Order: sequence, then C-alpha cells, then structure tokens
Amino acid sequence: MNITRKVFVSFCILLLFFILSACKQTEKSHENIIMENEQQNISYSFKNPNTGQEFTIIHAYMLYNNYFETVKDNPDESLNQLYQQVIIEPIYDACFKDAEYDKFSVFEWTPAESDFNNIRVQIESLDKDYMNKLFEESLVKSSDVLSSNKKTTVCVFPENERFPSDMMTLGTGKITVFLSELNNYFKLSELDNYTKSGISHEYHHSVWTEKHFTEDYFMTVLDNIIMEGSAIMFETLVYPDTNSKDLVLDESFNKEYWSKIETYLESSGTNDFILGGSKGLPDYYGYSEGYKMIRSYLNLHPDATVEEWTSKSPREILEEGNYLANYE
Repeated sequence: MNITRKVFVSFCILLLFFILSACKQTEKSHENIIMENEQQNISYSFKNPNTGQEFTIIHAYMLYNNYFETVKDNPDESLNQLYQQVIIEPIYDACFKDAEYDKFSVFEWTPAESDFNNIRVQIESLDKDYMNKLFEESLVKSSDVLSSNKKTTVCVFPENERFPSDMMTLGTGKITVFLSELNNYFKLSELDNYTKSGISHEYHHSVWTEKHFTEDYFMTVLDNIIMEGSAIMFETLVYPDTNSKDLVLDESFNKEYWSKIETYLESSGTNDFILGGSKGLPDYYGYSEGYKMIRSYLNLHPDATVEEWTSKSPREILEEGNYLANYE
C-alpha cells in the first residue's frame, strides 16, 4: 500500500469515527431531551367517576422552555427540526396520531425567535392545577350528557396567531387549546365558564367524529353549519347559564343573507360561510344558523335524545325541523 493510499484510508477511518460520534451525541441529546420532558410531568389523567371514561390533559406549553434552551445551544440547527424533536415527538401519539382532521403541518406552529420572550411570560403566568380543575369539570359534565368509547386528550399550547380559534378538534379524542386570551380566563373567574363551555363544544365535535366521520365523508357547507350548531346546542345543555350561544346568535331570519348561502349548502365546506364576516354575511353567521336549525328540529321533536339528534344527518335536521319555512 503506497503512502497516498494509506493517508486516504486513515482519513476515511477518521471521518467515520467523527460521523459515528456525532450520531451518538445526537442520539444521546435526543434521549436527554425526552427524559427532561418526562420529568416535567406535563400530563394529568383522570376518569369520569360515573362512567369510567378516560381523559388526559397534556400541558405542551411546559416543553417550550426546554425548546428555547435547545435552540440557544444549537444555533445552526433548523428551528423546525428542533421544534419537531423537543415539542412534537414526545406528545405526537397523544395529540396528533390518527387525527382525522390533521391536514396541516405542525411545522406551521414553530414560533419565531422574536416570540420566545412573549411565550416565556405567558407560560410563567399559568396555573397548571387550576387549568386541570376547569378542564376536568367540563369534560366530566360533558361526558355525563354524551358518552364516548374513546379516551379524550386535551393538548394545551401557547398562543398561535395562525389559527382563528382558541380551541379546535383535530379528530376523535383530539382537542387542542391555544392559550391566547384564555390566559385571562384563568385569572378572571367570571370568564371561567366560557372556557369550560368551549371545552364542552369541542368535546361534542370529538364524539361526533368518533361516531359518524369516515375517510370518504364529504363535508359540505351544510355539514359544517349543523356541526357547529350542534356543538353550541350541546354547550347550552351542559352549561345552560353561560355558553357561546348569546355571542353568536342572531334571531332574525334575513332572506338576503340566506340567499347568499342557500345555493352552496351541498358544496364543499368553507369557513367563509361558517365564520361569516365576509361575502356580505355577519360574523358567526354559520354558527347562528346551525344552532337555529338544531333548535327547530328539537322544537318539533322534543323527546329526541342528544345521541339521536347528534346522529341525524344534516339534511334530516334541515327537513325534519322544517327550517326552510322560516325563509318562505
């Protein structure tokens, strides 16, 4: 073997050594991160004492300080990659896996470094035990009214301005809460009930998904309107004195507004009709109409149980509630 070849072989061995060392160091770093996350005790589990139904609350925001430190120690690494490693991987199975509506990339949730300080302040103001108490009460009361065969997990994240809502359901047993203005909810007792009714709202979405959603289900505008209206009706049953009904309900039957949406009822769902505020519609137009559709159905079928009207198709709710008579 000549000198040049010996040098080349030695270089390859040395390079391989460095690569293996780097891989081992990365693996060790990852294991340390997982261990640190577990030590933070970010989850709280409980059962409905009446039914045994299982629930878990995961305080994902508690992982963020570890994420900030990891970003600081690895300035050349991708923020998305570190976010995936430190925040998403430890909770992926509980919060995201098999979620029927999980059609977005969690990389969209990666905060910019300029937001780190604001998130730190937000996290420091939170009372985990108090949040557990609020969520537990709502989930137990909700499951007393409408039971599920699946475990329900609520995952709590810091504020995310990329989403229009403070809460959303990703699928069966998958509820996500973005703290946002909910920080104030946990400090001001008069707003606590709105937080609990919001959880109740999302719980209904979760159970409906479990019982009725399939891979080939085509979500129309009418589907979405009825889905939101059903969840608001469910809120009023669980929390009759404080819920979102009065925040969204318009008791008028405006024919001009209805004409803007009627021809699209069987089209693919869009938030423009549900949230309102565009296309010449008032805010929360779809929520209001959906609630009134459910109410019309229940006025004509007062003995229908929650399970029964939740199982009805949107077209059945519309027709058997004689709702269109309001616009003749």
